[in-house]
Amino acid sequence: MTDRLPATPEPVAHFHEDEKIDKKNYVPAYVQLAQILRQRIATNVYGPGARLPSESVIAKNFGISAMTARQAIGILHEEGLIDRIQGSGTFVRQLQFTSSSFGLDSLRRVFMKKDQLESSIINASVSPASEDLAAILQLGAGSSVIVVERLILLNKKPIIFHTGYARADAESPFVETMLDTDVLTGLLLENNIFSFKKAELQLLPESLNQREAGFLQLEKGKNVFKLTHTYFAIDNLPSAYGWFLIAPEQMPLICRMGVWND
Repeated sequence: MTDRLPATPEPVAHFHEDEKIDKKNYVPAYVQLAQILRQRIATNVYGPGARLPSESVIAKNFGISAMTARQAIGILHEEGLIDRIQGSGTFVRQLQFTSSSFGLDSLRRVFMKKDQLESSIINASVSPASEDLAAILQLGAGSSVIVVERLILLNKKPIIFHTGYARADAESPFVETMLDTDVLTGLLLENNIFSFKKAELQLLPESLNQREAGFLQLEKGKNVFKLTHTYFAIDNLPSAYGWFLIAPEQMPLICRMGVWND
């Protein structure tokens, strides 16, 4: 004889008197029902992981068709508020910390203000790659790299100090575009830049040295964000590496958690 797990009991549906579907309302019944269920989730009547009553039970309680109940449940599913598990039922989604993310929207908004931005090149030269840089760019010992330093100003005020290194390959299309700020900001603006296949960004804390602080008109030792970037060519070899030094007020990190529908 095979042991069987006991079936999950049907949740008892308790609805308040004011939770009614107004069939004379111009708002469709399934939209009204979705809002009622959404409110019950928001007020923890149906807490995270709770099983919702079946569509047939909901339909009976509200005096609507099962199809209308199904449409309302479908809205909540599309919004990411609930999960449907075949053979088990419909459950309120449990939001995990792992679903949170930090975006670079504030920095993207800065780079979109092209009519207010200026880019001033401070240094453009060729120099031997350090041991660390050679490892990042997968270069041989003693290889040379192109170095570009630029200051980015917003409404005449310096806000970002950028340092970039590229392989000293005269045939590389990236070398030609190295002096163009658009290439360095194209990934953040989700533009298609022809000179590389992909890029990797990493955000780190950094304290300004005397030279960097001077360009940004900030005090030495001020803590800033260091946004490193590594660009890869079509052959998947790293073509360029560098970083943006950005004061925190220019790029506040905002963590978005839970269900966002934008």
